[in-house]
Amino acid sequence: MLSTLVLRGAARSNAANMIKSTARLTPLKAYSTIVANVQRQALTKPLALTQKVAPIAVRGIAVSAPKMASAGSNHTSLWTIERVVSAGLLAVIPAAFLAPSQVLDALLAISVVIHTHWGVEAMVVDYMRPAVVGNILPKVAHIALIIISVATLGGLFYFIKNDVGLANGIKRFWAIKGKDAEKA
Repeated sequence: MLSTLVLRGAARSNAANMIKSTARLTPLKAYSTIVANVQRQALTKPLALTQKVAPIAVRGIAVSAPKMASAGSNHTSLWTIERVVSAGLLAVIPAAFLAPSQVLDALLAISVVIHTHWGVEAMVVDYMRPAVVGNILPKVAHIALIIISVATLGGLFYFIKNDVGLANGIKRFWAIKGKDAEKA
C-alpha cells in the first residue's frame, strides 16, 4: 500500500513537471511528450523513497461492511465471518432447544443479534445513501441501529441470566394456548 502511494505521488509530481515544461506545445504533442518522458523516467531512474507520505490511518477491528470499506481493506474476512455465523445458526438453534443452558442461550443470542444487525445494516447502507437522503440521516440511522442492537443483546442477556433463559422462554411462549383453542 505504501508503494502504491509513493508511486502515485511520484507520477503526480513528474506529470506536473512535464506539463509545465511542455505548456507551449500543442495538446497532442504535449500529451505524447508527457507520456514518453514519464515512461522513460520510470525505466531509467530508480524511484526515490525519500518523498514524505502522509501516515495511513488503520483501524484495528472493523465489524461492519461500511467500516471495513472506509478502512481501505477488502470485505473478504467480514464476508467469511458472516457466512460462518449464518451456517453456525443451523447448529446453534437446535442445540439451544435440545439442551438449554445459559452458555447455549448466550451463543444463540449473540449469533441472532449479530446476524440481524448485519442484515439491517446492509439495508441502511443500501437505502440511506448520502446522495439521496443527505449526510446526516445515514449516520443517525446507523447509530440508532447500533443502539438497538446493543440494547437487544443486553435485554437478551438479562433474560438469560435472571429468568428462564432464551430457549425455555420461547418454548413457554409456544406452549401458550389461546382462548379459542381451549373452547374447541
